[in-house]
Amino acid sequence: MKKHQLRALVAVAEHGSIRAAAKSLALSQTALTKALHEFELDLQATLLLRSPQGVRLTPVGAELLRHAKLILTEMEDARAAIRSFLGQGTPRVTAAVTPAVSALCLPETLERFRGRFPDATLSIRDAFLSQTLPMLRDGTVDLAITALNPEVLGTDLSFEPLGRLAIAIAGRPGRFPPVRRRLDSLGDATWLLDGSRGGISEAVRQWLARHEVPALRHVIECPSSMASMILSTQGDSIVPLPRAMLSIPWLGAISQEILLDASPLSVPLGIVIRKDSRLDAPASWFIESVRLALRSVPIDA
Repeated sequence: MKKHQLRALVAVAEHGSIRAAAKSLALSQTALTKALHEFELDLQATLLLRSPQGVRLTPVGAELLRHAKLILTEMEDARAAIRSFLGQGTPRVTAAVTPAVSALCLPETLERFRGRFPDATLSIRDAFLSQTLPMLRDGTVDLAITALNPEVLGTDLSFEPLGRLAIAIAGRPGRFPPVRRRLDSLGDATWLLDGSRGGISEAVRQWLARHEVPALRHVIECPSSMASMILSTQGDSIVPLPRAMLSIPWLGAISQEILLDASPLSVPLGIVIRKDSRLDAPASWFIESVRLALRSVPIDA
């Protein structure tokens, strides 16, 4: 198993054709095909299925793809760590943060982080849980700050709690009169929810079930913070979001909490990393910067 073979597999998976993958790696199609063929011989397994429409991964290839991405990331991390140790190169931190963290404390976090690592390269992904966990597992990001039920995490990920986020149900101002209403009165509304298991949307579904609300009739699966904001602030859809976000002036002006006669809902907020990962000093300081920034945020600690 060699690095160029791993890179070839990842490129084919991302581009869907030998030609496009070879071009992305600045290789000839013959060289790329040879690397993949030798890879299959080494593993004694078929990794790709070829057809006139292109190539696609076999189940074995799809399983190997996850490991390939992680191996390549670990190799780059090791190279960067050695360069940093020798005083060469630039530190790099890649993090996924829930939209709530972006809105509530990301500017203060970055200001504090830059104070200690002004030359570090930062890659910030604003992502819902359905996108965050796969990125963690394949090494796309080093860490995630997100809201979830840690019981859904597998044995490969660890969770460090930072507090709990109180969740409100919100829509555009004027969509619902400012009077307290029964939760089941929202059963016919259009809800914006993410399809991931263990995040805010799943907590909402369980909350509705505890209050014996019938299955929602109109749900738009919307793992996009921008689309959710537009549909809930300019349309008739409603969305669960951390109540603290409504204290942000610009968001509070275009979004209004729906007052409900129901038990409060909250979701754990914390740091998720791979159990086998060892965070370097810049990544560790980024996490500490988040902790310090959250002290001024009105979440339920």
